[in-house]
Amino acid sequence: MNKEDLLITFGLNIKLERIKLGLTQETVAEKLDFSSVYVSNVESGKHKISLSNAYKFAKFYNKSIDYLLTEKS
Repeated sequence: MNKEDLLITFGLNIKLERIKLGLTQETVAEKLDFSSVYVSNVESGKHKISLSNAYKFAKFYNKSIDYLLTEKS
């Protein structure tokens, strides 16, 4: 899996976790001290994400980073 695929997979997985919890991008952004545009861009795989920010998402959703980087079938 290349870098772009990882970004897309991570973004899709955090989006699915957000939807499962019934949260908006704005709510997640506020809780994590990110902008809603940043959350939107990460969810769509359009923005490179630092390891520390990936950790913040993982901790927020109570998932491991490797879980969020794994393709779901």
